[in-house]
Formats: sequence, structure tokens, C-alpha cells
Amino acid sequence: MKTIAHRGGMDRSMQNAPAGVRLAVQQQMDGVELDVVRSVGGGFHCAHFGWSPKSDLNDCLAALAPGMGLVAHLKGDYTEADLSRVMEAIAQQVPLAQVIFASHRTAVLRRLRQLMPDARLARFGLIPALSALWRRQPWDCCMINHLVLPRRLVQALQRRGYEVVASCVWELRSRQSVRALGVDGAFVNL
Repeated sequence: MKTIAHRGGMDRSMQNAPAGVRLAVQQQMDGVELDVVRSVGGGFHCAHFGWSPKSDLNDCLAALAPGMGLVAHLKGDYTEADLSRVMEAIAQQVPLAQVIFASHRTAVLRRLRQLMPDARLARFGLIPALSALWRRQPWDCCMINHLVLPRRLVQALQRRGYEVVASCVWELRSRQSVRALGVDGAFVNL
């Protein structure tokens, strides 16, 4: 099971910040999830909410260890031009083969799939995961809160060819119970 540091470190000063990414590197996480938000000037920063502290996306990416995976959680709506710019910004520092682009918005993922057919895409939520059982969706990975994630759903999604990642796992005991679900990965809160 791959472990992905949720927003880097969960301490307020470390969330979506280079310090959080460095903590994930120190803890030997397989990857880090960063919330990516468009800046007014056309660039990108990392922040969970608009009012939370912001870090420049490039600074966070520079803190990643070589070979470390990235889940770029695209917050809000993104036009095709925005998506092209964010992919280019990330590709300058991280090989796109190591990146999963995630969103809560199916429309954003559809646009991304058209722009980059080979991109790894992920959709958050239980309802979208259930919809993937009936109809093929544009994403490759389902990210579902571990509290509502039964083993049968994990297995059914995996049979349909989806990766399944559990979120947001707090302590070691929870990590062990999530591992027992047979998920491909888990967002862990450091």
C-alpha cells in the first residue's frame, strides 16, 4: 500500500507548504498530496482554503524527493488554458508519470483527459466511485474516505480497473485497518 502525505504535514504551518513536503520526505512517504489553487496573476499556489496560508507551487515541488509521487489536488474550476499552464508548471519540476491530477469536479477531469490522454486522474468521493461501477469514468483512481469504504467496494472498483486510495487516515491503527481493506494507497495525516 502506497502512503501519501495529506497536504504534507497536518500542522497548520506545514499544510501545503515546503516544510510539510520535507516532513513527508523525512517520513519516507511514497508521495504527497498538495492542494493547487490558481493565483490571481495566473500562477499557482498551494492552499486548502482561500483564507489559509499560501505557498508557491514551485517552492513545494522543489521540496519533493527524487522519484516521489505527487497528487495535485486541483481546487476549483479550471479552464483548458489553466490546465495546460498547471501541467506545464508541474512538469518543469516533476515528471508527469509521477503525478496524479485529482479533483472533486468531473468536468475538470474530462478536460484534463482530452488535453492529456495518458494523464493519471483521480476523483474524490463515494458517489463518484459508485458511479464508476456502472459506467466508465474519465478517472483512473477513486479516492474515498476510509470511514465509508467497505472492502467489497474496493474489490469491485479494482476489478473494473480503478486504483483505490483511502483518505484521511490519522493514526497507525487506522493505517493497519485500511491496509486490510486491500486499497492501493492511503492519504495519511502526519
